[in-house]
Amino acid sequence: MNRKKQEQLLDKIGEVDERYVLEYLDAQTAKSANRRPRRAKFRLSLVLAAALITLLGSVSLAAIPIIGHFLSHRANENRVIMQNFDEIESEYAVRIGDTQECDGVIATLNSAVVEDRHLLLSYTFNWSGLEEASDGSFHTYFLPWFFYITESDTVLCQSEYTKGLHTQIYSDDASNDTAMTLLYCIDLEQVDGRNLIGKELTVSLLYSNGGEGFTSTFTPVSCFTGRSWDINESYEFGEHAITVNRIQESALYVTLFIDCATIGHTGDEYSFILSDELGNDYTIYLYEDNDVNGYWYTKPDTMGTGLTLKVIRSNMKSSPYGEILDDSYEVLYEIPIELESETAR
Repeated sequence: MNRKKQEQLLDKIGEVDERYVLEYLDAQTAKSANRRPRRAKFRLSLVLAAALITLLGSVSLAAIPIIGHFLSHRANENRVIMQNFDEIESEYAVRIGDTQECDGVIATLNSAVVEDRHLLLSYTFNWSGLEEASDGSFHTYFLPWFFYITESDTVLCQSEYTKGLHTQIYSDDASNDTAMTLLYCIDLEQVDGRNLIGKELTVSLLYSNGGEGFTSTFTPVSCFTGRSWDINESYEFGEHAITVNRIQESALYVTLFIDCATIGHTGDEYSFILSDELGNDYTIYLYEDNDVNGYWYTKPDTMGTGLTLKVIRSNMKSSPYGEILDDSYEVLYEIPIELESETAR
């Protein structure tokens, strides 16, 4: 997917309507019943399809930065994600390169990185051989969204309908609109990744629970262990009470656990962004319930010794067609956060 289409991705998100969601649900029902989903009576452009994939592949909304604070930081965030992943992959990844085909879709599991709290997978998908894609259209059922990580017959963790899953576009071939590489970050839940070293794991990425898809095995030899910091500091911004409890680092993300009932939720007047020591701002990834799961941001390429949490008010304006006309924002309050003495897990 070329850069122009990637930039259009966010603009198109607002155009997604219930027909596409119904197509996705119908496709999952059809696959679980071992039948081909009925052909929709509409076409989905690649850009719009990518928007929907990102929505469905992260939702609960795991990979959609807040609209209105996205475009001005997007290039830096994409660069940082790729740089962080390249560094992590070179040191911790198991190189797999397992290519399989299912119903015309070709998937390659490039590598897997075990973290202490997450499993990070790099998959490349190619759907150029599908008849439905021959005219440039895309359908939501081209890619599967059911993950099962098992050891022998024991399911260690899973993600059904993308629960507990973060999705990032790593890179695309600009000349090929029918292929992309995605990074999947799966919550290991109660499993400690450090206990998985040396064990044979099976990753099943399926189109439905118990259905067809792609299955690969690998044995991790190392584990990326993140850091965490207990902050436990409270602040007041006007009538708003903000408590920063803890910060948690993973391979690609930094998560802030914040108590604030009136900022950072859907419908709130104000939101949070995070800034590194160089002044780069990072937008929130909506991830199910932020109050429970924390506020997820792209991890700065240099964490340094401090971050700044900012309270902002968006000036976002868009056209009736969803084109973003203004994605600026005002910084109203800043909270400096020192990262000196990390907390043992």
